[in-house]
Amino acid sequence: YSEKEEENLRKEMINESLQVLNDRELDIIQTRKLSDTPTTLEELSEKYNISRERIRQIEVRALEKVKEALEQSMNKRNIIDI
Repeated sequence: YSEKEEENLRKEMINESLQVLNDRELDIIQTRKLSDTPTTLEELSEKYNISRERIRQIEVRALEKVKEALEQSMNKRNIIDI
């Protein structure tokens, strides 16, 4: 793979993996992990009217789901490590 191909493959696999999330999980991951200015747990707890701890739990579970989906995608493509 060239660097550009590798970067495109990474982006494609990440986008595929994010599709396993529901709307709330996706919003939390995008605003907490994929944003240049991450949203705080407090801001999200107010938005969703749930505790900061519950937001944190949803975030952890969502990241686990994305990791599992990425691993499946890598296995499907016979990729050892990216």
